Amino acid sequence: MVSLADPAAAVPLQEGRTVRLLGLALRFTGPGDISLPVPPSGAAEEPFTVKEGAEFRAVVRFRVEGPSVSGLKVVDQRTKDGTELGGADVALGDFRHGGPYDLELPPERVPSGPRARGVYEVVASLVDGAGRVLDRRDYRFEVKKDWEPPLA
Repeated sequence: MVSLADPAAAVPLQEGRTVRLLGLALRFTGPGDISLPVPPSGAAEEPFTVKEGAEFRAVVRFRVEGPSVSGLKVVDQRTKDGTELGGADVALGDFRHGGPYDLELPPERVPSGPRARGVYEVVASLVDGAGRVLDRRDYRFEVKKDWEPPLA
């Protein structure tokens, strides 16, 4: 089994059947919906902040730069304080060459409570039906009790 945390697992972009992750955002629902873009891997050393218990949906934007891809899914692995917490595995389907495609994933809730607060590390990957990691985004977020949402 290939570890998604291994940078060597990513298929080079010049290979035939490639998907490029163009963007990833967290859309928080409620009064005055807020969309929080996830910075590209390595772009920000500081984690962005989210409010504990908030409901959100991940929004994935990608392009298929080779022949069609089948069985595409988003897989994310989450860790906190070095402990793997699991993550999500969401099937997206089959896509032909082109795009960009924008897909909103099922709703999730940010963990809450004193023990849930802190910094989480996430590896979000686009994986094909053969299990190959086609592209990925590493990011960090901090769960806090109080949160000043960014200005829209």
